[in-house]
Amino acid sequence: MIRGLALLLLSVAAVAQQPPPDKPMTVEKIKEGLYVIRGPFSVCGTQGCRGASPKPAADGLMHEAGDVAVRVTTDGVILVDDKFSWNVPELLEKVKSVTSQPIRYILNSHYHPDHTGANAATMLAHGFEVIAQRNLRDEILGKGGTLRNEPAAAPRIVFGDFGALYLGGVKVQMLYLGRAHTSGDTFVYFPDLKAVHTGDVLMDGAPFIDYRGGGSALAWVNTLHKLLELDFDTVIPGHGPILTRQYAREYVKKFEMMNERMIKLVKAGVPRDRDRLVAGLKLDDLGWAHTDSTDTFIENSITAYYDEMAGVK
Repeated sequence: MIRGLALLLLSVAAVAQQPPPDKPMTVEKIKEGLYVIRGPFSVCGTQGCRGASPKPAADGLMHEAGDVAVRVTTDGVILVDDKFSWNVPELLEKVKSVTSQPIRYILNSHYHPDHTGANAATMLAHGFEVIAQRNLRDEILGKGGTLRNEPAAAPRIVFGDFGALYLGGVKVQMLYLGRAHTSGDTFVYFPDLKAVHTGDVLMDGAPFIDYRGGGSALAWVNTLHKLLELDFDTVIPGHGPILTRQYAREYVKKFEMMNERMIKLVKAGVPRDRDRLVAGLKLDDLGWAHTDSTDTFIENSITAYYDEMAGVK
């Protein structure tokens, strides 16, 4: 009896240690003809609780694959980003819940697989056309960066600094304003709705500067200033809730402040030590000390960030 009780308690403990299952995607109407699909949500990171022994992310926060914008027109649907390949069935189901129009095009905001991982699955299995900035395509093909997709995921149509789609009387612009999060960040602008999908250039969290993927903190600030020249009031970020133009303004100021702090650390001779750099940046007062991108920024960007600021004259 005692042995049986002990086994039961051990089983309960094991279940309690397992992370909760993914929460399904959500769909939200932003403006007439424009929706955002978020999720699935998980404490295991952007890829969800997958594998035989799933482990929660170290930050204990809820993570999600990239936010997808859905622009509905009378002649079909345009998506911005498409999450991971295994998200396709649920993603398509969510699109069908808001419109019977077929998907015509998928526009990529940047190359990371939580935003482009379904390119191959959507192109090959469903025949949707994917369009992206040329640097982004190079990143997917492995010519730089750290998070590469399979070659089949590479878009077949690319543009340089500007591209546009005209579908069902709707104009959608694709703008490359310079490097930021990566070397191929694209803003998808809906001028008739004064809304823009920014990918991970704007999000409710610390900026992850993907240096191996061509990212740059200094260029990021310049790119955001160019973004603010557009007429928009609504931001669909790469992750998280809908943001505003005012949020974009404040984000630029915070980023400039963080850059100034890192430059001061360099000039003060603070060693290239992760913990000391984090302390010196004072992420708390920027609101970036505990976000779902903070650990990624610290672990993957901060020493390269120090090196970039060390080059400032």
